[in-house]
Amino acid sequence: MSSAVHATSMTPFLLPTLLADQLDPEEFAALTRRYLLEKQGYARRGVDYGPLTSQGALPVVAPARVRFKDTRTGRWIEGMSEPKIDLNAFRMDLDIRAYAPCRTRDHWPIPGGCPCQKTLVGRRQGPANLLVNNFAKMVQVGLFGQATTINDTANTPRSMTITVLGGGITSKVGWAGTGVTAATVADVALQTPTESAACTVNAVSGAGATGTYTVTYTVTAGSARAYTEVGLIVTTTTNSWPFLLTHDSFSALNVSSSGTLAVTYSITNA
Repeated sequence: MSSAVHATSMTPFLLPTLLADQLDPEEFAALTRRYLLEKQGYARRGVDYGPLTSQGALPVVAPARVRFKDTRTGRWIEGMSEPKIDLNAFRMDLDIRAYAPCRTRDHWPIPGGCPCQKTLVGRRQGPANLLVNNFAKMVQVGLFGQATTINDTANTPRSMTITVLGGGITSKVGWAGTGVTAATVADVALQTPTESAACTVNAVSGAGATGTYTVTYTVTAGSARAYTEVGLIVTTTTNSWPFLLTHDSFSALNVSSSGTLAVTYSITNA
């Protein structure tokens, strides 16, 4: 297979003239094709560059043709290498930060905490432990129109349909608690919820291979707490049914009375 590639289409610093002079036409064409293919591959991943780049690019996950040489017979064996599926292509990460109370006592009653700088007293971060079964069922109803039964936070079975969910969500609330039992996918409520705050669902951002958005909230400790669990609860507009979507447990974060716990869920789609 041959391809006509003209040096006039290339920038001067791409291939020094001295090097080009040492290559025969076939070598020159092969080198140029390789460069253009690599450049096209980077562009497909959202990175456009000339000859060099300092930008990182995610690896391409795609089938690749491979060849193996049989050392006994000398024959080449061709095959197709399928990409390994990354189970974390869609994932949720959790960042929980515990802060001491604001130095200004008058700010303590402000819902969700004040914007003042505070002392960080503890932090837990990493992949979110659990999207509970209710989350999966909400996806079934909302995206696939599959009616199902979902237990609310009182463990009462609710018949959920696209009509009910289509009525909207009246509230999105983040909770923190002090339960000591590890979270499971079957949970429908926090074990020992103590404080809550309205959630902010931020816009999706990203390009190329990855997009992400965050869900954030900050609770203020009503008394000294050893927080060990957090979760998100949404309430339907049509019937006012509250459903737990996430439940995460972690080693205790100690927060003084009127201190705050800032929670950030980062949802990544890839």
